[in-house]
Parts: sequence; structure tokens; C-alpha cells
Amino acid sequence: MTTQRQRIVIVGANFAGLTAAIKLSRRFDVTVIDPSRHFEWVPNIHEILSSVKTPQGLRLDRRAIVAQAGHRFLRDSVTELRPAEGRLATAGGRELAFDACIVAVGALWNTHHLPGVARHTMPFRSVADGQAVEKQLRALVKQGQPLRIVIAGGGISGIEALGELLRRYRNDASLSVDVVEAADRLLPGLPPALDADLRHLCEPYAVNFRTRAAISRVSAKGVLLADGTRLRSSLTLWTAGLAAPPLLRASGLAPPPQVWADVHQSLQSRRFENTFVVGDAAQLPQPLGKQAFYAIDMGSLAAGNVSRWLAGRELKPFKPVPKPMLVAFGDLQTYLVAGRRVLASQMLAAAKEGVYQVFMAQTEPSGLLRALPNASGRLWQSWRQLALPQLLSLADFRSLSDLRIIRLLPAQTRARRRRSV
Repeated sequence: MTTQRQRIVIVGANFAGLTAAIKLSRRFDVTVIDPSRHFEWVPNIHEILSSVKTPQGLRLDRRAIVAQAGHRFLRDSVTELRPAEGRLATAGGRELAFDACIVAVGALWNTHHLPGVARHTMPFRSVADGQAVEKQLRALVKQGQPLRIVIAGGGISGIEALGELLRRYRNDASLSVDVVEAADRLLPGLPPALDADLRHLCEPYAVNFRTRAAISRVSAKGVLLADGTRLRSSLTLWTAGLAAPPLLRASGLAPPPQVWADVHQSLQSRRFENTFVVGDAAQLPQPLGKQAFYAIDMGSLAAGNVSRWLAGRELKPFKPVPKPMLVAFGDLQTYLVAGRRVLASQMLAAAKEGVYQVFMAQTEPSGLLRALPNASGRLWQSWRQLALPQLLSLADFRSLSDLRIIRLLPAQTRARRRRSV
């Protein structure tokens, strides 16, 4: 007589959900549900704009990854989640029962309900989004139209996209870019010195940074700011913020007025014991940045805690470990941000590339022998376009390192001291 395996459903298969699936034991009956065929390495989609990366190089097959882990993949969308009943329904008409559930639905494009945004701007959240933007840029060039671009959002996505636009089009005399950011500086949440360094790098180019600026409306011809300023645009890229998936509220994981799903430090839902929420969708007691490396760690812990909960064992807390962050700015600069310290060097592009290569090679579903040729192909294409030109341009290896420390300007330091008093 065989004992029925305990059933675990994972809703969403991005960084957190896919990591949880890989970590879960085959002794469980695990089903992973996601509407898209491909896992995407989203941290590098900006490089599609300059053709440093191809869509194929940023994608892996979800079904194959899940199957290699010994589990089942359903390409479908969850339309109804009922944690109290241990059941869910999908758009494809399936009904699944579960003993435990891991919700990893991520975040959505946030239009902020502003007029014209959904119709006249281009999102930048996926490989397909990157492809669409790159195609539109090529069409503008082919038609001989000026490259008047507005980037809504001066966070990491907007800044990295700007860097790739400059990499590819900075010698085009028609290029002009307006970056609109509601906060008082670029890259809010990161060290203030980055703002000044980015502005300095962009001085030779037709880039205008508009901080403390709010957008009130978008049209086919441009962007209207709240102060009445009109910005002409042939392409408006929208990177301004994230929105919570409606499933969180509809399932009761995020009852009004909450937006994200409230969880204990163990990632267990505060409302349903059998449900764990990970990645961007989770709201921890102490807010945490929505970054891929945190999502990976959360997915790993959730797999362990689901196993512990089903066995009646004590859950472990999520202990986020601060990690250095690499922010790329095309071929002009790459920043390593560690707390309040920032290191800058063009050669750090190779480090960012290394993170991508290691993850893709480890996650490649076709086994090590087949993974190595694929990884080497991705590596050669990117190394040839990113790191190799920099190495070949060096006259002597004694000057290999252009590493410098970016410090707060004196005025910024004084301002911080005043605020702390």
C-alpha cells in the first residue's frame, strides 16, 4: 500500500517560485503553474536595447527546468486561489487541491492610472517588452525620425535602459532623452552620490534629468508634466514603479487597504497557515527591496519551510543578507553598491556578466554537458561586446583597473548631518 504524497502548488515561476521548485524534494507532489513558457533573466533585459543580449540568451524553458527537478509544470494562469479550502482554479478550467501553497506571482506594470499611460507608453518588465522597444527604435531610425525619448522613472530599470540607449545611439545627432523621476534624485534608495556621477557622465549628451517631477498625462506626441511642462516624445518608456497582482487581494492574502501579502518572518502568510508568499509579492515585517537576489533566497527558504510545516516542525525565519548590487550604465560605467559605499569601474561589467552566466548555467535544464556549450555561447557573445573591447583598448595591464570610490559630495554630507541632528 502506497502513501499518498503531500501536494504542493507553486503559483508563479520566476526567481522565487522556480528556486522553490528546484529545492523541493521529489517526495512531494509538486505542481508549478505559470502562464509563460520561459523563465527570463530580467536583470539584463536593458541590454536587448543595444543588442548586447538576444532574447534567446535571456530565456530558459520552464517546463524542462521543473521536469528536471522531478515536478510537474502547468502553463496556465491561476484565476482563483482559495487558501482556506486548499484549492485553486485556472484560466484553462483546471481545479487543483493542495496541502500547501507557495505564492510567487511577482509584480505587475504600474500605470498609476494616469491618462494615456496604458495606450501611449511602452512597458519595460520582460524580454518581450525589450524586444518591442528595440523594434520601435529601429523603426524610428529607418524612417529617419528623430529619437526623442522620454523615460518615466529614474530608478534602476530606467537608468540601465538609458545606458544602453547611449551605448547604441549616442552618436546619432537626433537623440534626445528626458528622464522623469518623482523623487528628488536619480536612483532613489541608493547612495546619493550616484545621482551626481550619472549627471556628470551624461553631460556630453542630449540627456535631461527632471527630478521632483510628476507626470499628469501621456499622449501619442509626448508627456505632460504636472507643472505644465510638455515633453515631445517619439517613444515613451514607462519604468515608474510596480503594482501588486489582483490575485493577492482576491485570495485574501492582502486584504484592503494592504497591497502586498502580509507574511511572518518565516514567509508564512499571516492569514493562512498553509500558504507561503515569496518574492515581490511578499510584505515582510521589515520592508525589503524587490530584488532578484532576495527573491532567490526567499524561494529557497520557502521550500524548506513548507517541508517543515507539512512535517509539523518549527519554521525558520528569513534572514536577508545584504548583498552588493551591480548597476550597469551601458558601456560608460558600472557601479558596485555595497551599503552606502559605491565603487565605479567599466571593468565591473564583467562581474555583472558573471552573475548572469553562473545563474543561467546552474539553472540550464539540459544537464551539465549540454549546458556548457550554451553557456559558453552566451558568454562569448556578451564578453565580445562588453569586456573584450575594454581589454583590447588598454595599452598596458598596469592601468587595467580604473576602479574608483564614489564619495558623497561635501554639500551632501553636510545635508545628511543636518538631517540626523
